[in-house]
Amino acid sequence: MSENTKNITINGLFWNAIDRFGNQGIVTIVGIVTARILSPEDFGVIGILLIFSTVATAFIDSGLATSLVRTRVVGERDYSSMFVFNLTASLFLYALLFFAAPLIEHHNGIEHLALYARVMFLQILIHAFGIVQYVKILKNFQFQITARINVIAIFITGIIVITLAYLEYGVWPLILQPVLYAFFRTVLLWLWGDWKMDFRIHYQTLKRHLSFSLSFIASNIMGKALSPFYYSFIGSHFSISNTGYYYQANKWGETPNLLISSIIQGTTLSTLTPIQDDRPRFLNACRKTMRTLAFVLFPASFLAIAIAEPSFSFFLTETWQSSVPYFQLLCFAGLFISLGDMNVNFLNIKGRSGLSLRLEIIKWAFALVLLAFTYKHGLFAVIYGQIGLRIACFLCAAIISQGVYGYGIVKQVKDIFPAFFISLFSAAIASIPQQFSLVSHELSLITTQSLIFVMVYIIFNQFIKNEIWLEIVELLSRKFSKSH
Repeated sequence: MSENTKNITINGLFWNAIDRFGNQGIVTIVGIVTARILSPEDFGVIGILLIFSTVATAFIDSGLATSLVRTRVVGERDYSSMFVFNLTASLFLYALLFFAAPLIEHHNGIEHLALYARVMFLQILIHAFGIVQYVKILKNFQFQITARINVIAIFITGIIVITLAYLEYGVWPLILQPVLYAFFRTVLLWLWGDWKMDFRIHYQTLKRHLSFSLSFIASNIMGKALSPFYYSFIGSHFSISNTGYYYQANKWGETPNLLISSIIQGTTLSTLTPIQDDRPRFLNACRKTMRTLAFVLFPASFLAIAIAEPSFSFFLTETWQSSVPYFQLLCFAGLFISLGDMNVNFLNIKGRSGLSLRLEIIKWAFALVLLAFTYKHGLFAVIYGQIGLRIACFLCAAIISQGVYGYGIVKQVKDIFPAFFISLFSAAIASIPQQFSLVSHELSLITTQSLIFVMVYIIFNQFIKNEIWLEIVELLSRKFSKSH
């Protein structure tokens, strides 16, 4: 990377980390509080509806946003065309889902589900009003503004949701959470963004972006809809309480993986675009990005697996202990979601959204076949099928990446293996206090295991002189020196 690109990337990673970790910290607190108050059945309702809101929101986010971010020169006609397209699409989708709500209620046999759906789907309309402002902020590398907006929006939303939960409004806090977040985020985007609303649409401009976007829209929808599809499928074939246990397990299981990969993906989409046509520099940047992802992702996930049992018991209460084994398996599966998604991110930066769509079609074909063979054998069989699916999709993505820019399976495994092995070993050592009942109090056990894990992970990385670790140490040393 050039020095300028490196500086922009570091700045982007810093503010994206502030954004994601601040956001996730508040979401975690809200999730813990609501899990302690509400029932598994309440979360099961959300799991059933999530497939519809996810698909619709993914469509509104659309490939137009990504197309604008990766386009080097963007004018006002690009922004206005995107705004009109997204607003029109959101109105159409909300109307479609509004009238389909009674059918959703009838299919699932849950009273008031149509009303819940119609309120929850309002996020689709609200979200469409802010996407252009968000894209323009990204184009200007103003990552600090997006961090500020997202954290403030989720903070206000969290306060309202926790209040409603304590006031015993049942499932309504969960229904309103995405709607309130979309509302506050959109308001703040308009307060701090500098784009003026424009309803002019330029069909040639729209056509140019749609040539990239149509494939991306389809692949984006298919990619984001797979987890909610599992919720819906499980809700149709298992009890509503089992759906709730699975929902909590998958939500927390995907959290460390999606959180970390979203920080890196959100930065690289902007910072790697200028070097997309320089194959050696692009390949080098991709390898560095993947090593960075693995260095942070693997320890976070394996630590979460190691401390899962005492953490669920202490933070979420014994009510959710049935979710623990699901969580551990899904957290492991999530590793390969992030690795596969990073490959897709690189392909999209290269403008190969058509290949991303092929990957999603393959993924869905595998998923449907696996579900057909596993669901009759119970929920664990479904989850084991998910693990196999995620590994297969990562391997497929790596094979395609090899053909596009030379980053195949061998190089990727070589880049991620050190972090994988050290994280696995650290988790094994950190599990000793729990396996031999050396610490009885749950919070003390969580703290002890976490400290052991971090110490072992750092010592091993220092011993092998891991490149990413040494760069972090050097960066922290410079920051510390400047502050003194």
